[in-house]
Amino acid sequence: MVSFRSFLAVLALGFVCGAPGQAQAAFLFCNQTKAVIEAAFGSREDGKWLSEGWWQIEPGQCARVLNKPLSQRFYFYYAHVLETPAQERKESLSWSGRYMFCVKPKAFRIEGDSQCEERGYKQQGFHEIDVGSKQKDYTLTFKEEK
Repeated sequence: MVSFRSFLAVLALGFVCGAPGQAQAAFLFCNQTKAVIEAAFGSREDGKWLSEGWWQIEPGQCARVLNKPLSQRFYFYYAHVLETPAQERKESLSWSGRYMFCVKPKAFRIEGDSQCEERGYKQQGFHEIDVGSKQKDYTLTFKEEK
C-alpha cells in the first residue's frame, strides 16, 4: 500500500514536471515534405509587427516558433525548400503570400514591417493564417502538393 508521504511526493513531482501528455501552448511548424525547409514567422505583439526566422526543419520534424499561448487571431509565415545540388526540382517549392514583412539571410528578429530596404533588410511576402479567436495553440503543416 502506498503511504501518504509517497503519494505527496508523486503529486509534488507532477506539479514540478507537468502532467504527462499535457501540451504547452505554442505555434508549431511541421514539415511533411521530403526536403529540409527554412521558415519564418510573423506576428503582432504589443501593437508592433514582428518577423523572425529562420527555422530549418527536417522532413518529419516540427519546430516551435512561438512558445506561449496564442493571443492573436492572425499569424503569418513564409517558408521555402532548401535546395541541395543532388535535388532535381523543376521549380522551387515555397509558401508565401501578399503580406510583406522584413527578413534577412541569417537568423533574425525584426520589429516593424515597413521600410525594410532602408533599414538593411529584404522585403518578403508572407502568407496569413487565421487560427481562430479562441485558439491557444496551433500546428501548421507544410506539405508538397500532389
